Amino acid sequence: MDLQKDDQFISKSKRPLKRSIFLFILAFITLLCLVLSILTYRSFNYSLYESYNKRMLDVLEYVYSHIDIENLSECVETGIESEKYTELVSFMDSIMEDFDIHYLYIIKPYLNGDDYGMMNVISADTAEGRKTDPDGYYLGFILKDVYELEELERYQHYLDLNNISYFKNFSTWGYDYTAMMPLINSKGEHFAALCVDIEVEDVERAIQNYTAANIVLIAFLGAMFFVLFLLWMNRNITEPIRKLEKSVVSFAQRSHYQLDPTLLIYEDPGIHTKNEVESLSDAVNQMSQDMRTYVKNVIDAEGKVEDMKSQVSHMDILAYQDALTHVKNKAWYDKTEIRVNEDISKGIARFGIIMIDLNNLKKINDNYGHEHGNDYIFGACHQICITYDHSPVFRIGGDEFVVLLENRDYENREKLLEELKIAFKLFMEDDSREPWEKYSAAIGMAVFDKDKDSSMNDVFKRADKLMYEDKMESKAARN
Repeated sequence: MDLQKDDQFISKSKRPLKRSIFLFILAFITLLCLVLSILTYRSFNYSLYESYNKRMLDVLEYVYSHIDIENLSECVETGIESEKYTELVSFMDSIMEDFDIHYLYIIKPYLNGDDYGMMNVISADTAEGRKTDPDGYYLGFILKDVYELEELERYQHYLDLNNISYFKNFSTWGYDYTAMMPLINSKGEHFAALCVDIEVEDVERAIQNYTAANIVLIAFLGAMFFVLFLLWMNRNITEPIRKLEKSVVSFAQRSHYQLDPTLLIYEDPGIHTKNEVESLSDAVNQMSQDMRTYVKNVIDAEGKVEDMKSQVSHMDILAYQDALTHVKNKAWYDKTEIRVNEDISKGIARFGIIMIDLNNLKKINDNYGHEHGNDYIFGACHQICITYDHSPVFRIGGDEFVVLLENRDYENREKLLEELKIAFKLFMEDDSREPWEKYSAAIGMAVFDKDKDSSMNDVFKRADKLMYEDKMESKAARN
């Protein structure tokens, strides 16, 4: 039996070195690929969610800046909608129109023993969504059997905090990534929470696709180096191979789950055989440097990509927004015209155009300065936006504005047009106002007619003509 044990020991200890090195190199490359894959995944995952956190924070801060906290707190307490509440609903709806987010809402957990639920304060929606699939949620509406008690308690916990919370949220409306800002009135009461949701599915898919692509690339590089190792290994099985194996094992141990690429350092075993073994040693050394450089470049590139995304997003806003009035500019109008013309070609177009040209702007500029001229433009634009709060407003010239009527505003176009004219008339007749606060404008409205209009520009020309006629009649009346 002792002889058998000795034979088994000899058999195990005399395994072919070629096979041993082959198995070791295979394990080494696999481990290195795993480390790099994990490092890439974690880094990209962190960077992407940091980017979304910044974007969601911007949305929350922007909405918060338009909230009258005390007025909203009173609405939540009394259950009565105020005028500012209605304006806030319209504003939040416009955010849903302009930003790529899943949900924007204000809620308050309702916990009263066995009676519990989620109280709706405001649930923002797009104009199309309110028309085609209204949610029916009103101020004080309690959603029951939708949130579990544990989930409501978690919302309450975040509401009680004094900072913004980020968390993943599973609900009947989908799988979302939520940012939540507590709303605190002057009494220090945390009376509601402002929340914005982004769909997690798209984020996770982007992470998975990016990680898969990097794993394939890393695996390809690993396989390439593995083949090189095998070729060189077959030429010399000597003491330098043992030294090389020792160095590789040491590097593998240091690099295992190593998240710092600067620590992925390969110690050169100092092989100077002037043959293929020395080349192999140099190649392994270079491989570790390339891998370290690759990981560092990936991390640096990810940071640059996120910075570029933020810059591009900001540039998009600047490119399509009028600097003075913050409504859409001529570039956005041209882009919208392409979309409307496509609807016309498909036979589904149904819209109208309001052409507005401000009166007396030159007189304001000449007599009171361009600063008050800007006040005049901004104030008049504000009234236009209030009247057509469900329609895009474009500033296409210094004193020219265009409103694209669709959906609800299209149906109420005559009523809204009369409201705008009355509003401007009241401004002009109010002697308590400064001259630059007495807004006046010539207005023309035209509606798309499929029998005579072949493009959006045809409707625009008719609206512009009617506006010009209105301006001439106003001048004649004044004379």
